Amino acid sequence: MSVGWFVAGIAVASIVAYLISRKRTVTAVQTTAVTPLTNSVKELPLAGAMDALPIGVVVAVASADHLVRNTIASAMTGVRHVDVLVDQAVESLIAETFNSGNQERALEVAGPPTRHFSIRTELLAGGDAVAVIEDVTQKVLIDTVRTDFVANLSHELKTPIGGIAALSDTMTNETDPLVIQQLAERIVKESFRMSGIVDDLLSLSRIEFGKSDDWQSVEVGSVLREAVGQCQHLAQRHHVEIKLELENGAKVFGDRSQLVSALSNLIENAVKYSEPGKLVRVETKEDAETVTISVTDQGIGIAPADQERIFERFFRVDRARSRSTGGTGLGLSIVRHVVDNHGGKISVQSEEGTGATFTVTLPTTPQEIQTNEEHHEHAV
Repeated sequence: MSVGWFVAGIAVASIVAYLISRKRTVTAVQTTAVTPLTNSVKELPLAGAMDALPIGVVVAVASADHLVRNTIASAMTGVRHVDVLVDQAVESLIAETFNSGNQERALEVAGPPTRHFSIRTELLAGGDAVAVIEDVTQKVLIDTVRTDFVANLSHELKTPIGGIAALSDTMTNETDPLVIQQLAERIVKESFRMSGIVDDLLSLSRIEFGKSDDWQSVEVGSVLREAVGQCQHLAQRHHVEIKLELENGAKVFGDRSQLVSALSNLIENAVKYSEPGKLVRVETKEDAETVTISVTDQGIGIAPADQERIFERFFRVDRARSRSTGGTGLGLSIVRHVVDNHGGKISVQSEEGTGATFTVTLPTTPQEIQTNEEHHEHAV
C-alpha cells in the first residue's frame, strides 16, 4: 500500500466520521444513482487536506448520492479526452465497488503521448466509497527503459564477450610471441568495443528521460568546436578533413553536454563512413526562430530503405564496416533523442555512393520538451 493511499484513506475516513457525527442518514446507493464527477471537494470538510494530497481522490458520498473529487482528480491530465476516459473508469469502478467490494484497475490511455493510470477503490464503513487515482506514466517509462537497457546490453555484449573468450582460449595454448601479441591486441580491441557499447547505452538511457537541470542559453559555435575537437583524432586516423563553417553568435536554449554528445556522434558517424582523403563539412545557418546545423560527408551514402531506420537503436547501414570501425549502432539514436528533447527536428538526404547530409534544426527559444512516451513511440 502506497503512502498516498494511506494518507487518502485517513482524509476520507475523517470526512466520513464528520458526516456520521452530523447524523446524516446513509442510504444504499444504486449504481445508476451515481452522477458525473462535476461536484467540488470544497463542499466537504478537510478540503484543504484533500487538495494537498499528491494523488487524485474521488469520494462517493452515499448520503448525498454523488461523487466529489480533490483538485488533482479534477485536473488529472489537462488533456480533455484523457480526463473523460479516466472519469468513466473511476465511475465504473466505484459502481463495481458498491456491488462487489474493493477494486483495482490499470488504465492505459492512448496518446500521443500514452498515459498510464492506477485506479484503486475501497468501500468504507457506513456505505461510502473512495477511489485513488495515480498517474504512473513515469514509473511505466522507467520500467520500460530498464527492461530495454538490459535486453539491449545482453544482446550487444554477446559478440565481444564471445570473441574475448575465444581469443583468450586460443592464447592459452599459443607459444608464438607474435601470435600472442596479435591475439592480445584483438582482446584489447573487443574490450574497448564493450566499453563503448556500455557508455553509449548509459548515455542514451539518461537522454531518454528528457530535460535536465542544466539548461541555459548555449552558443552553437562553441558546441560545434568542442564536438569537432572530439572527432579530430578519429579524422586524422581515417585521413578525413573536417571543415567547420559557422555563423557567429547563433544560440539555442538547451543542455550543452547533450548537444555536444549529439553533434559529436553525428560528425563521428560522417568520418567513419568517409573514404580516406574525403571532406566532412559542418555548417550552420540562423534565422529569427531556428538554428540549422548540417553535417555533410562524401561517404558511401545511405539507401532509401535504410534511411527510414538509421535512427533506430543498433541499426547499422553496413554491419561489416561498423564492426571494423568500432560502431555500436547507438550514435544516431542518441542524436535523435537529443534533438527531440530540444524541440528540434532531424532529417537526412542521401544517395548511395555520393555521401549524406544530416540536418538538425533547433529552436532558438525554450520549447515544450517532448515527453518520454513520445520517444518510445519512435524507438524500436
